[in-house]
Amino acid sequence: MTPFLVLTLGVPAPTAIGTDMVYATVTKSVGSVQHYRQRSVNLEVALFLGVGSLPASLLGVRTLEWIKHSFDAERVDAIMVTMIAVSLVLVGASLIFRTFMPQRWVEHKMHRWNGKGSMSLKRRLFTVLFGAMGGYLVGLTSIGSGSVMAVILLLLYPIAPAVIVGTDIAHATVLSLVTGVAHMTQGNVDFSLVGMLLLGSIPGVVVGSRVAPLLPSRPLKVVLSLMLVFVGTQMLMH
Repeated sequence: MTPFLVLTLGVPAPTAIGTDMVYATVTKSVGSVQHYRQRSVNLEVALFLGVGSLPASLLGVRTLEWIKHSFDAERVDAIMVTMIAVSLVLVGASLIFRTFMPQRWVEHKMHRWNGKGSMSLKRRLFTVLFGAMGGYLVGLTSIGSGSVMAVILLLLYPIAPAVIVGTDIAHATVLSLVTGVAHMTQGNVDFSLVGMLLLGSIPGVVVGSRVAPLLPSRPLKVVLSLMLVFVGTQMLMH
């Protein structure tokens, strides 16, 4: 969404980033509630992710504000477009890794899980650390609140795929909310644009949720991943 706002609609990068975060909060909240009702959210894991990601996301917003006040508008857009492009390539690569992660490896990790799902101190620390890295990226560029965190969860926790998705979305909703509010305080949100995006996305989500079960999952993920990498690469080249 952020590259679309910047490159297609000509929205200044800081405004595109803040607008995307507020828009994402609304869209993710629907899925988050649904996953919570289905009990596919690991609240303990989401909590430790948030301990790292939430303060780091605020630092990312603060970094963006420093960039805004240190350079002229044209230079700010150039810097942020580069950062967004790198983030897109990272997210696309993360999705490819997630899609082709050997199922046998995942099942082996789940087999070794102690059954209670308790978190060791080492795993908690890694969760906070990686959460902080992902949170900073989101605060600075608005990109990565979902896919990057999902890969982190896959690497650290041998839990069912449905719980990975639910925990990821629940955490991303809170992260988007906190980051979106921070961008609001800095004047980086175009609320009329948020409204127009939601007018399109809400029926889009309804249609997509009905069509998705009829389509093969892996090819769709591969196409999305390659598209993100392609867009990010094109942004870097220009």
